[in-house]
Amino acid sequence: MNTDTLCKFCTGNQSKYVCPKCGAPYCSLTCYKSSIHLECTEQFYKECIQEELDVQDSDDVGKKEMIDILKRVYGENEISESDSDDEEFTDINDRLNGIDLNDAEVVWSYLTDSEKADFEHLVKSGDISKILPQFTPWWCLPIEKQIVTEVGENINDSEFPHLITNIPKLSILSKKSPSDCIQWNLVNMITSYVFLIRYYNGKHKSYLSEFINGLYNLSKNLCLNQNFESYDIAVKSVELCIQEHEMFKGFQEGFILINNDLETIFSNGLDSNCNYNIKLALSDIHNLLTMYKNEQKNISLKKTEQGEFNRKFPDAKATYLILVDIKKVRLLLKKIEYFLSWVDESKL
Repeated sequence: MNTDTLCKFCTGNQSKYVCPKCGAPYCSLTCYKSSIHLECTEQFYKECIQEELDVQDSDDVGKKEMIDILKRVYGENEISESDSDDEEFTDINDRLNGIDLNDAEVVWSYLTDSEKADFEHLVKSGDISKILPQFTPWWCLPIEKQIVTEVGENINDSEFPHLITNIPKLSILSKKSPSDCIQWNLVNMITSYVFLIRYYNGKHKSYLSEFINGLYNLSKNLCLNQNFESYDIAVKSVELCIQEHEMFKGFQEGFILINNDLETIFSNGLDSNCNYNIKLALSDIHNLLTMYKNEQKNISLKKTEQGEFNRKFPDAKATYLILVDIKKVRLLLKKIEYFLSWVDESKL
């Protein structure tokens, strides 16, 4: 048996994991929760909790989702054998009732040692994604619901993007005929959009800056004006960009789902308008860019305190080579309008 891969805490089993804080190899959750490893794990658990809380909205819906997530992490009827007598399990609803779920330190103080360890283990193993609330993007909702939304009946506004209908003629926007590769360039951009909607699990508006910078950097057509000669090449380009970013590690295996999403968007079966989903996607990108532009106008008026957490965990856009400023946003908005105009006059 190779002693270099033995669990540091029991010294009897082969290690399967490595502590992300100290690098110690360990074989199981029991060993990870060893008393000699407590100081290291405490800080990491706190950081995990903070990261999970940061993807939740501060409204009542976000609070309910966080409660549901924590229930799925820890269960409602299980008591770990390692819990001490003074850590008797109580319903997590009762324990978290009335507290600020956006405050990681407060939430942390209400969890037992076993719950903290379980949470860290789920994050480390990658199983944390399995307990997140099930998200259904707008393009996967029934076609009938989309048609009803188009004519303005009472549908939850958050389910579907606002469709831009005042689309100028292509001849007004440009005197030149569109390039033959315009449709594949469109695929490249929408692939980036679909991936990020999935990645943020529908919470992309809460992370608008990261979303817009991701959209720009993952689409070579947007950031470099690169042209594509086929559907497959346009999609593959985004997949390769995703693989280059450490922050997307673990989500790369889900690219089959992204391919299915693209098929849905580009062949949605609406006889009245075969490009309906494409126009919805472009409208959504246009609306998100407009929101981002308005945010950037006010950002200079705010001074963000660089606390310990922010120093250790800079936001996702810090990993991108090119950041989107207001000047780029204006150019991107014009480009989206051009795509919208072309789609409105074309049959894909």
